[in-house]
Amino acid sequence: MTEEQNKTANEAQTENIVKKVMTSEVKYFIGIIVFLAGVVAPYYQIRQDIALITQNHFAHMETMTREIERNSAEIKEMKILETELLKAISENSYRLKTLENK
Repeated sequence: MTEEQNKTANEAQTENIVKKVMTSEVKYFIGIIVFLAGVVAPYYQIRQDIALITQNHFAHMETMTREIERNSAEIKEMKILETELLKAISENSYRLKTLENK
């Protein structure tokens, strides 16, 4: 072989080696990107789900707090009414006893 042919053969062989290396590196890089996309995307979805659950939880807590406050007010009113009714019952009971004794 002539020197020119050797040079051409070496260049072709070098190009093949470079193509193989570049192809394997590109495949490796694409594999890493696909793997990261498969891991990172669900991670952010989970974070979003947790944020929605937390927001929903706080909304329920606020609703329950308002209901507890409303129920507490109603219970106080009922206690006042109960006290007034007990006073009225005891007064009427006293009056009945007084009338029965006469």
